Amino acid sequence: MSNQDRALSETAKPAGLISDLSELSKARLSFLVLLTTLVGFLLGWRGPMDYTLLTATLLGTALSAAGASALNQWLERDLDALMPRTADRPLPARRMHPADALLFGLLCSASGVAVLVFLVNPLTAFLAGLTIAIYALDPLSDPLVLADAPFSCDRLALP
Repeated sequence: MSNQDRALSETAKPAGLISDLSELSKARLSFLVLLTTLVGFLLGWRGPMDYTLLTATLLGTALSAAGASALNQWLERDLDALMPRTADRPLPARRMHPADALLFGLLCSASGVAVLVFLVNPLTAFLAGLTIAIYALDPLSDPLVLADAPFSCDRLALP
């Protein structure tokens, strides 16, 4: 274990780790995703409520959203270190090792898609996987790319 790895692991205290994972998964944003998922589910549901399906949908969506956020932050950690607004996130602030964040993102993403494919339906799982890929890998979410893209404001306004 290198000195850098040792320093990273020593700074990750249990309460701090939970806080960092919450920040890595963008828990507040993920909550809003779950809220819209719940509203959409309830508006589209016909007949007696299937609470098992609702729970599986929310769980799969939560894991997918958390995974996408973690992967996005893992990919943009170097750029995040340059911006004051994002410099205190777990990866740029060096409170979390990048390999741990990557593993967390991959496990959450894969688990979320698996829950959706096996307990909800394949189309929902496919859409979640596509959303993860677009959000995590989208080069136009990079602030330095956006600074040079005259259409970026219009693009970001689309749902």
